Amino acid sequence: MLRFIRPLRLLSLRSRITIGSTAIAAVVIVLLVLVMRFQVVSVVASATRTLLDADADPYVATLEVDSDPDLSPPGNAQLVAVVSPKGEIRLSTMPTRVENALGSLTTTAAGTNVITVSGSQYRVVVEHPVNQAGRWTVVAARNAQAEAIVVDDLTTTLSITGLAILVAFGIASWVLATAALRPVNRMRREAERLSVAPERAELPVGPAQDELASLAMTLNAFLARTRQATERERQMVSDASHELRTPLAILTTQLDLASLDTGDAAALAEHIERAKNNVARLSRLANDLLTLSRIEESERAGDTDQQALSTWSDLGDEVMAAVDRVRLIASTKDVTVDFDLEPPAGGAGAGSASGSPSGSDSPSDEARYRLDAGGMAQLVTNIAGNAVSALPRGGGVLVTWRSTPEFGELQVTDDGPGVPESFVPVAFDRFTRPDEARKSRPAPDPATGTIPLPGGSGLGLAIVRAVAERAGGTASLRNVRSGGLEVTVRVPVAR
Repeated sequence: MLRFIRPLRLLSLRSRITIGSTAIAAVVIVLLVLVMRFQVVSVVASATRTLLDADADPYVATLEVDSDPDLSPPGNAQLVAVVSPKGEIRLSTMPTRVENALGSLTTTAAGTNVITVSGSQYRVVVEHPVNQAGRWTVVAARNAQAEAIVVDDLTTTLSITGLAILVAFGIASWVLATAALRPVNRMRREAERLSVAPERAELPVGPAQDELASLAMTLNAFLARTRQATERERQMVSDASHELRTPLAILTTQLDLASLDTGDAAALAEHIERAKNNVARLSRLANDLLTLSRIEESERAGDTDQQALSTWSDLGDEVMAAVDRVRLIASTKDVTVDFDLEPPAGGAGAGSASGSPSGSDSPSDEARYRLDAGGMAQLVTNIAGNAVSALPRGGGVLVTWRSTPEFGELQVTDDGPGVPESFVPVAFDRFTRPDEARKSRPAPDPATGTIPLPGGSGLGLAIVRAVAERAGGTASLRNVRSGGLEVTVRVPVAR
């Protein structure tokens, strides 16, 4: 069986559909012909028995009332024979070869039989009427060859008709398969054209709401996601190239200048310090790019649902740890960083800058979020770190982590200058930075007198948004009316 199936795999889908449907139709037609032949044989045999009964009935009726009848021969070439109780043939229109077999029929039980005489088959009806003279035998016969001719002719007609239907069905299957696969051919041609077509090209979706339309819509969605991913990667490479070009050019210039000031120790030290600042900036940019790439790669791989669930208390502990790390950076600028932990309803109270989260809820009853400790650390460090970099000396930052029945909310507020309103819509895009109103000019280094390069990589808030969206949440930013900036991240409770 497999030897016949394997070659079919090499054929086109249209050919396989046509061959398969035609083969099924052929089996059905053959079964129908056989059933109809059987029915015709049964009907013809029944009709013959009825005719034979009609041939024999007049003689049977006569013999039942008359022991010495005057029998007249039948008409219309009917084959009838009457045998007396003594074995004499009183009437016969049978062929001689059939007459020779009448002796055996006188002892046969009444009914219908098929006998073979000299190679010919006859269907006979035998009746045994009884009168005063004794037991008579009436035999009516018909040549069975006529039945076979009728059945064979009808079978031939049915076979030719079935063959014609099968050919017509095969042609119809080919035409219908061609019509059904026409949208697939259009999709294939369009897919071939996508490599040179405009980037917004899509596979055609037919008007019918069928499987092919669903396939086209699914593939279009896939192409859109692929196109977006490609566009993001292209934009990221372009932006990264732009961001890397400036510090690399500055670093090259500084090294060239340092090579010219090899005899001046102070100038050489200043060039080296500036080069170190640029190397640090390049390192931050590379780390941020790697972090963002890993987050987006995990999203594309569908790992969001496989993230470990963290309780509110676990994330609160990480908030405190992250705030302590930010304080180390803020201490160089005399910026105060506080935190406030607001536990879920029923908790024992909020923490403070020196407190810790606590509550009466057991860990099993706490809300859980698809955000791990590393993700929370990135959120606090990036948002609060940006705020510390933007604040002047003596500023303040407040980090709040609270819980509601629907989500956990991380909010970072500072009392700095805020950002231009035009920056708010694009704040979470890659490589975007506010203008100088948000940037504080760093103080000169007391040892060298040099001023470090201001500004970060422009990826901090992009990482914040990526972490929030990976947890199923959102990130937003707004200027506070009283002054400062407020960044809010909401992470839904995992159901």
